[in-house]
Amino acid sequence: MLKYDYIKAILYAYPSLGEIAEAVGASAEHKALLSYRSVRPTEEVAEDILREIASRRAILALNDVVESLLSVCTREERYLLEYKYFRRREVLRGQFADYSLHCSERHYFRKQNRLLKKAAGIFLAKGWTQERFLSETNGLFSRVMAALGEGEERTVCSSRRSGRPCYSSG
Repeated sequence: MLKYDYIKAILYAYPSLGEIAEAVGASAEHKALLSYRSVRPTEEVAEDILREIASRRAILALNDVVESLLSVCTREERYLLEYKYFRRREVLRGQFADYSLHCSERHYFRKQNRLLKKAAGIFLAKGWTQERFLSETNGLFSRVMAALGEGEERTVCSSRRSGRPCYSSG
């Protein structure tokens, strides 16, 4: 069985990918502006800056892949992604206010697993393997990946405050 931890990391980060890319870009810009102060060789400083610029591009590309995933998802699949990974209350209360998922808990988890496999297929089709993800994001998601690898998925995402169930018997 394939490990989908990197896909989960991307999905959990999706609502913030734009902000992360912006922060990485600002960091590269600041490093470039302050590079004259560095005692390190110019080539090393330039390589660091280029790595950050490449990381920013990779994060924006990952954002585009998630957007393409969303474009081929059904409403139910978008709800499942929103509920489990994105956790944007305003979207759940707005776009999915009238939506109710009628299935058993067991069926819910099966749906989530199928959706994760679908997402993995799209990422792989676009050339995003775990190795590429780790390499091109320059370690930005290493703590998330470590937590997911250790089975600590609950530490990665915020807990839900509402008692609204995602699924109901039926």
